[in-house]
Amino acid sequence: MDYKEIAIGVLKRDGLVCLTLRQSYQSFSGCWEFSGGKVEGRELPAEALTREMKEELGVVVTQWQPLIVIPWQYDTFAVRLHVFESDQFCGEPKGCEGQALQWVAIDELGGMNFPNANKGIVTALQLASQYMISGAFTDERDALMRLELGFKQGISLCQLRAKSLDQAIFISLAHEATSLAKQYGVKMLLNGSPELLKQLPDATGIQLASHAMFQYSSRPISSNKLLGVSTHNEAEIEQALKIDADFILLSPVKKTTSHPDMDGMGWMHFAELVAKVPVPVFALGGMKPEDVAKAKQCGAQGVAAISGFWPNML
Repeated sequence: MDYKEIAIGVLKRDGLVCLTLRQSYQSFSGCWEFSGGKVEGRELPAEALTREMKEELGVVVTQWQPLIVIPWQYDTFAVRLHVFESDQFCGEPKGCEGQALQWVAIDELGGMNFPNANKGIVTALQLASQYMISGAFTDERDALMRLELGFKQGISLCQLRAKSLDQAIFISLAHEATSLAKQYGVKMLLNGSPELLKQLPDATGIQLASHAMFQYSSRPISSNKLLGVSTHNEAEIEQALKIDADFILLSPVKKTTSHPDMDGMGWMHFAELVAKVPVPVFALGGMKPEDVAKAKQCGAQGVAAISGFWPNML
């Protein structure tokens, strides 16, 4: 596929990000966007972005950090967005080309009108790089103690997973867990059926198992909730995108004791798959906190793990 290579920059300041409004003569007029432009000639994306920021916003930006790469097919053309973020810049951003400019809180981006390809950028900004999946616990009190310890240690994205529990017991635990997560400002997803959200409306969203997503031909939950989907190969990734997943888990990157029948795909194949995905991807399978940097080098949002994050109370 012949992509137009686009460099995009997210300027951040005090929990806000800088947006500009596309003008009437531009495609997607009336949409908000993150500043940037086409990569020209032999430019690297970061070099193109430095140039575009001077031209569009009148600022000099340093220390760009990669956020996400988004391949996107519109009706008549395809783009690949190379997205970076930084809070290190000199000068006050202004619309040098006559465009309106606004600073917006990250949590409010979901209510803004963006070109479709930007959805993955918004999600990536709103998600952490570490995704804790709940592990073994003895009872509800033990589970809540472990969750709270994880939150105190900095976890801000969590999946409550307890497939062996009776449904009624799980719902009781989930009520307490989502309440606790809300106190700490943690995004809490529930591993299970989308129907759970009817009883647990305070949950941030649903994490669907790879086998479960094939029951659906379209997004099974509302757009104001997060939909994560677990995947292992290209066919499952394709189905996850078909049902409009906000992010995916891709595993196993490394061989694990929990799935001894599955070989780890390795970082190289992981990176090849991630390069085709327009939404954030978490590496799963043998992951630990120290794997976050490697996952990001391979294009991922970060890592998801049970044993790597689930607190040990001993």
